[in-house]
Amino acid sequence: MHTHTVLKSSAIAMLIIAASAPAMAGKLGIPGEIARKNADISYHIAQQETLSSIALKFTGTAKNWPAIAKANRIANDRTIPIGSEITVPSRLLPDRSAFATVVALRGAVNMTNKAGEVVDSRIGAQVPEGAVIVTDDDGFITFQLQDGTTFALPPSSNLQLTLLRIQDYTERSRTQLTLKQGRVSSEVTPFKLPGAQYQIQTPLAIAGVRGTRFRVNAEPQQTYSEVLNGTVGVTANGKQQAAHPIIASYGSVVGSDGRQSAPIPLLPAPRMDGAAVQERLPVRVQLAQPDAAAFRVTVSTDQDGLHRVAETRVPGGHGQALARFADLDDGDYVIRASAIDSIGLEGMEAVQPLHVKARPFAPLLQTPGPKVRMADGAAADIAFQWAQVGDAVRYRLQIARDPGFSDLLSDRPELASNHDQQSGLKEGLYYWRVASIADKAGKFAQGPWSDAAPLAVLPQQQAPEASQEADRMRFSWRGETGQQFVFESAATPGFEHASQHIETTESAVSFATPEAGTYYARVQSIDPDGYRGAFSPPQKYVVERRWRTGDGGSLNSGPGPVRAD
Repeated sequence: MHTHTVLKSSAIAMLIIAASAPAMAGKLGIPGEIARKNADISYHIAQQETLSSIALKFTGTAKNWPAIAKANRIANDRTIPIGSEITVPSRLLPDRSAFATVVALRGAVNMTNKAGEVVDSRIGAQVPEGAVIVTDDDGFITFQLQDGTTFALPPSSNLQLTLLRIQDYTERSRTQLTLKQGRVSSEVTPFKLPGAQYQIQTPLAIAGVRGTRFRVNAEPQQTYSEVLNGTVGVTANGKQQAAHPIIASYGSVVGSDGRQSAPIPLLPAPRMDGAAVQERLPVRVQLAQPDAAAFRVTVSTDQDGLHRVAETRVPGGHGQALARFADLDDGDYVIRASAIDSIGLEGMEAVQPLHVKARPFAPLLQTPGPKVRMADGAAADIAFQWAQVGDAVRYRLQIARDPGFSDLLSDRPELASNHDQQSGLKEGLYYWRVASIADKAGKFAQGPWSDAAPLAVLPQQQAPEASQEADRMRFSWRGETGQQFVFESAATPGFEHASQHIETTESAVSFATPEAGTYYARVQSIDPDGYRGAFSPPQKYVVERRWRTGDGGSLNSGPGPVRAD
């Protein structure tokens, strides 16, 4: 590889110049000095050099000396003073094979050189001319050329590095990529020299540029070219005609019949709504563009979109869509979104930052449910429990009187297990949430909070009130609209063997008066949403012996049965 070399002058060189050319004509310089002169090379001839040696040195063959002589109007090179400027036309300078360097890689990408040998897929790999790159369904790869130009392949793409050349001394680049399938996005460094080239060829079209950002999408029946910045010349493949210039914010479609559309305005960047910090997976991005048939969203780790880690295409029903990304690591990203029109052209990009902080994952809340009915009437003792998280070493539980957790009732920051007991909760509405805490390099790191769960602490269920009729016992209690009830009566306060178990939609029951003795009654309410509260405290009642008349009726003295001693 040639390098630009400037030979420093010395006292000896100056003496040679003075002795050899006392009456110099034309521009003199330091012998052996090389410089770029527009697109050509300027060289100051050194001692004992001829046009033949200069041609061999710069063009690779001495046979080019007549062309150099003609370009410099030299009839006899043996009369050229040392230090004289010689111009070597760029058209004579040879190209050398270049390479594309992998600067970003994710997922499965297969690369083979022109001999069919596998090229190692890794960051920093220098991929030669002729190589074929194929990305799998999850593969992303970005290359950088030696002039700073970058191009990126998303999943399911097939590209060949057909031509990668750099001209000696001028560093003028010539690049041709053949896109057989899929898409390629390019950001081309502006050309400074005539003859520089960057082309993408598909089976249907050729897109050539001179410093711009553009995309090419090759499908079996169409090739789409979309210009984001600068100008792209697009020609239907095989057509002997000048390229149609496509300016920024426009695109072009070439069909399988060789017809090329006139420039078509690209859809404006869509509106992209989504929190800049997301603590839940999947990450969600809401998109809106009235004329969109679909949307494409990509996620990268850098501002320029070179290091892509995820991409999705979602249909745009009524110009809106929701994009989801389920497997992003915690960290900082940049999201780019574009709308796709009904023809298939992809529009301008919206860009916004994204910070993902989803780990350790928030636990799934298990108990209590949304309601708890107090059992003793004064305050509730409630057990809280949540699912364990694999990498969590601690948990943090908060209970508040408001959904924003500004009015905290309890904050338990370092619970070693996935449950806790809270005593003394009075009737009212509360909210609770839990966060996981991981051990990262010896330091506790808290993850995002779970969704806040409401908790309604309900008043104690009213005990049933007993009343005795002639031959029946009747119980009633206070209920609410839509509730169902379970009434139980038993001879023991533990209700091991209930003599009565009645399910009803009424807030009252009655049954035949049992034999004389001591009994207990309780009631449980079932809300319309299926929530079963705690049973009421046991209500004790006594059935005394009754005197009977000859016909079997009760002997009454006043409104009730006569009680025996």
